[in-house]
Amino acid sequence: MSQFLHFVLALTILTQAPSLDSSSPKERREAIEAMTVLGNREAVPVLVEAFAKEPRSDIRASIVTSLGRIRDRSAIPGLSEALLHDFEKEVRLQAIDSLLRLYIPVVDDEGFWTFFDKVTNVFSKEDRLLVGANEYVDQTAKEVLVQSLRQDFLPEVRIAAAHGLGSLRAADQVPALIAELEGPRNRGSRAWYRKWTGTEVRIAIIQTLGVIGSDEAGPALTRMLTDEDEDVVKEAVAAVGVTGYRAAFPALSNLFKTSSNDDIREQSLQSIALMREPGAASLFESLLDDSDDSYRELSAEGLGRLDYDASGLEPRMDTEKSANVRLALAFALVSSERLNYMEHLVTALDTRRDYQAEVYLFELGKYDGKLPDIYPYLRNPKPEIRTKLLRVLGDVGEADARPYIQPLTEDPNMDVMQEAVSALRKLMPSQ
Repeated sequence: MSQFLHFVLALTILTQAPSLDSSSPKERREAIEAMTVLGNREAVPVLVEAFAKEPRSDIRASIVTSLGRIRDRSAIPGLSEALLHDFEKEVRLQAIDSLLRLYIPVVDDEGFWTFFDKVTNVFSKEDRLLVGANEYVDQTAKEVLVQSLRQDFLPEVRIAAAHGLGSLRAADQVPALIAELEGPRNRGSRAWYRKWTGTEVRIAIIQTLGVIGSDEAGPALTRMLTDEDEDVVKEAVAAVGVTGYRAAFPALSNLFKTSSNDDIREQSLQSIALMREPGAASLFESLLDDSDDSYRELSAEGLGRLDYDASGLEPRMDTEKSANVRLALAFALVSSERLNYMEHLVTALDTRRDYQAEVYLFELGKYDGKLPDIYPYLRNPKPEIRTKLLRVLGDVGEADARPYIQPLTEDPNMDVMQEAVSALRKLMPSQ
């Protein structure tokens, strides 16, 4: 009798559970939330089927959100269908967001997976999250974003698709991005059309080409430096430097010398400083005594990226008043094998200039072979410094760093321990 009662009770609970087939929108939403569990692969086809027959756009958006939170790549066909064919803008935007979440974990400040009732902005330019360097991204996911960029009738969705390709570091889609950048659709004949639709899409594409950083985009971005729209020029100036396309140096140098826009002049110098162009050395040297702090900082950075004897910069460390410029000088000196200045960069990780120091340390580790010189500082007594150094090592992604990171997974400081685990994951290629 007791077993029979248990059976009846279990049956009652099951029949009372929220159902995707319920006539109540509230129950359908509850059923979606109940299925939204990380890795719940079995729920994916059920949710995709429910999406196809769901009349309410807000619940379709909830289904798409759920597929992103489950984070199983079998959801790609269903998300692609939603992105390309749903008539509701919010659903299409959420489909882009969920596609990206298949490859880029997003957690809230409490460390729990967040369920979003509306599309968030975590993949926008201002706060763009990127796929891990060793993460495999399915070709289908990249191609559906390109399709959306090409065919969606709303600029907002096309912009989100362009930014999504940047978040996925879709280097193989650079030719498609260039075709859209220079194609007629985003170059309307009327000024108001260009401003409110085509220009914003072009800017999003340029930003994404900068994030991807492939020199294949260099020629197209260089052509954008003479565009009639100043906003497009600003973004192209920023992006072309990241690609390292040295043939753009004369155009950027000309902009720096002749532009009446101070922002464009400074951005031009910053892009030149990123290029590792030997011909820029004399320009950098001429600006080391400039009254503008930013020009001195960028010039020191630029020299640090060249095969340049920076010994003449050492006296400036004692006379330079700007902390940012001193940090840039230290970067140049370490690049020139004055390794005693590495301490200056590491110490800055515990200051307001921590981001600047992280960028320099990343470059030194990634491109200048200075990782062995960074490892000893993992023993720094300050947990904030250890944490940020681990983030640098994870971003560099060299497998040789593993034995230096591994001991810190048992660090007494929780932040250090978590960052060490995160760094190790970044070193591991996806299976």
